[in-house]
Amino acid sequence: MTVLAFAKNKTAGRMYFQNFLGNIHKNPSKDSTSLTVVQCSHSVKLLATSAKIEGWSYVQVGDDKGYVQTEFLGTKRPNCLQRRYPNFYKNLNLDITEMYFWGRLYDQYTQGKSRIR
Repeated sequence: MTVLAFAKNKTAGRMYFQNFLGNIHKNPSKDSTSLTVVQCSHSVKLLATSAKIEGWSYVQVGDDKGYVQTEFLGTKRPNCLQRRYPNFYKNLNLDITEMYFWGRLYDQYTQGKSRIR
């Protein structure tokens, strides 16, 4: 699925990534190519776009413009593992490849309440 956005996007606001790690995707799909990896509390520019895709937001991180699942964004900076336990996180020594795969895992992970009783 390819979605075209305006060539000149206006910033619609700033939001913060809420999950441990995630990816900014080329298209609004969990299986789409990853443009970059983001971690918890990372600030992203929310961009205005002509296409409204349910469950996805068009964002910019650095020079990369792409899509992230809207449920992973929030208006307030979260208190993430990275901030609560910086020494522990630093000692994980995650390289960019490992961060990419952890982000892909979080993309596929479905969160919610179980209906099992």
